[in-house]
Parts: sequence; C-alpha cells; structure tokens
Amino acid sequence: MRRRSLLVLIMILFFGCVHVPPTGKTLLKTVPDSHFKDTESHESMKRAVNYSLEALSGLDSSERFSLGNRTVTLNDIEESLVIFLMILEHTQNQEDLTMQIRKHFEFYEITGPVLFTGYYEPELSGSFEQNERFRYPIYRRPHELDQGRNSQYSAKAPTLHKDPVLYSRAEIDTEGILSGRELELLYLDDPVERFFLHIQGAGTIRLPDDHIIHVQYDGSNGRPYTSIGRFLIEEREMLSGEATVPGIKKYLRTHTGEQERIMNRNERYVFFKISETGSQGVLDMPLTPYRSIATDPGVIPVGSLCYLETQLPLVNEQEKEYGRKDYSGFAVSQDIGDAIQGLRRADLFMGTGPRAAAMAGHMMSEGRLYILLRK
Repeated sequence: MRRRSLLVLIMILFFGCVHVPPTGKTLLKTVPDSHFKDTESHESMKRAVNYSLEALSGLDSSERFSLGNRTVTLNDIEESLVIFLMILEHTQNQEDLTMQIRKHFEFYEITGPVLFTGYYEPELSGSFEQNERFRYPIYRRPHELDQGRNSQYSAKAPTLHKDPVLYSRAEIDTEGILSGRELELLYLDDPVERFFLHIQGAGTIRLPDDHIIHVQYDGSNGRPYTSIGRFLIEEREMLSGEATVPGIKKYLRTHTGEQERIMNRNERYVFFKISETGSQGVLDMPLTPYRSIATDPGVIPVGSLCYLETQLPLVNEQEKEYGRKDYSGFAVSQDIGDAIQGLRRADLFMGTGPRAAAMAGHMMSEGRLYILLRK
C-alpha cells in the first residue's frame, strides 16, 4: 500500500490526528518489563524481516537518524534485523527468547499511549470492460504526475515524489474530467467500495471469470485527505461511536442520494496500477498480516524493528464488535500513511478480505510501542 500517500488507515482517517513532534520527551531509552510474548508465529515474522532486509539493501546504509539520545545509521537498523532473525532461528522457548532479546538490544519506548488503528487489502469485484454492472472506473496515473518526478529513496522520506495538485474527486468522478483519455484501468460495481479502495491504496480484484488481479497505488492528485466520518459527525448525521468503517459504509448505502456529495468532500484521489503481488508497503515491501505496521518515517525510520502491546477487537460474523483481547508481538515498520503522523500513531496491517476488513474497521486501541536497536 505503499506511497498511497496514503492510505491506509482506517479509523483514524475518519477522526483525524495530531502530529506529535519527535522530541526527546516522547522517545525514551528504557528497560521494558515485557517478556516479549508473541501472539503470532515466528515464521511470519521471519518473512517480514527478510522482506525488509531485501528492500533496505538498495538504500544508502550510512543515512543517519536520531532516536532518543542515540544517533543511528540505516546500517544499524539492518544489523538489528539480522541479529533478530538469528535469535528467532536459534531460540527454543519463550524464556530463551526474552533473554536473548534483552542481551542484544536497546529499547526506545514511545512515552505516553500510542494509538493503533488497522488497515487491510479489500477484495472487490471488477471488470476490464464497462457494462451495466461494472460502471465505476479506477484510473491509471495521468502523465501530469510524471512532471518533476524525483526517484531518490530515503528511509526518512520513502516516497518517490510529492504529487502535484491535480483535479478534485468531484471533477474526476462527477464531472468526468479524465474520461476519453484511455486512463480507465478497470471498472468496479460499487462506488462505495471504490471510495474505500482509494483509502486503502491497494486491493484484490476478482474478474467475471474468477481470475484474481491486484491493484496498487500509483500516485495521487496531491490534494489533502478529508475525513468523511468527521464530516458526518459534524453534520449530526452520525454519532462518533457509529462512525466506524462498517457504519460509514452502511450510511452511504442507505442514503444513495447523498453518496456522491459526501464522498466528494474528500478531494484526495488515488491512481492505480496492476501488480503481480498483493499488498505492498513502501520500497515495494510485501506486507505481512499483523507483522507490518505503518509509521511516520520522519520519526521512526522505515525498516525499524518494533514490539507492540495493545488490544484487538473481537468481531462476529455480522462484523459487529463484541469485545477486546490483549495482543502483543514483534513487527517491522514497512509502510506509511497520511494519517500516521508523529510518534504516537501506528497502523497495523491485518490482511486481505472481509475478515481483515471487519477487524480493521473496528481497530482503534491505545497501547505501547518500542523500537529495538542492536547494542
């Protein structure tokens, strides 16, 4: 989901966020009392670490960052991942894992609660041919986005370029300003799902013959994100507790005459390309459910090894939340997002499909987040 500018996110996109400056008071070297219990399998974490090592190998290893009172290089981040991978390969039990983690790493805790939200890769129905059912196009990047393109990557600012400001959502979807330019990538059957695909920045599309393709973010119109959830709350159409992703979708579908007006409040528009793989983060890293997190690269460098403690929603078959459960585990910073700014924000990738969508739609929990660096 990468440069979806994006993207990602779920709940906080609907309520907004506050940027937290990276001061020494918000990132503290500490010795956590955690036993580093990991809810997920070590195999999934190994895959995530290897994806990061492959992506980071193409960057300048001497690039420098400040974490708390320590100056580190990208090489330090890579070596931290290598050491962690070796620990996972050779430890036999939880006690040994905890001992080795404490022996080889320093810990930098983000002080104060961190707000964790969730995002996912949606599964949608689509077609390369426009017809009565498939009427809603998603577009390729127009050539206007290639002007002044900067191809320099950095772990602090891992985007290709800042997109120039182009046409608004209303101009594209309502007025059809891109029509006739052969930019239509494919057509979807649901305008609401198309809107949320723009938020997620990537998705899986099932074609009429049941063939599956993947689409990925490939630029935006450069306009700011506007929360339609916040708008609906301000208009007193929804209560704050109702403005979950399932709640907003239900509202839009039961107020079809208002759909376009409400969705056009968010002027940000995303362009797509077909991808050979599923969801990807920055630097084209494949995302791993519950192991990949989106953070602000200005304060937490891409590729950083992390440990988090929070709660996940319990969701029934009707996509309604009925409780919370404790969750802890290792993760890697592999993505970014427009709403993920400052140290006290993180977005957890929850996978693909309806179940992941339901989990992400209700995910909004405070917790603790540590950055691990080799001693």
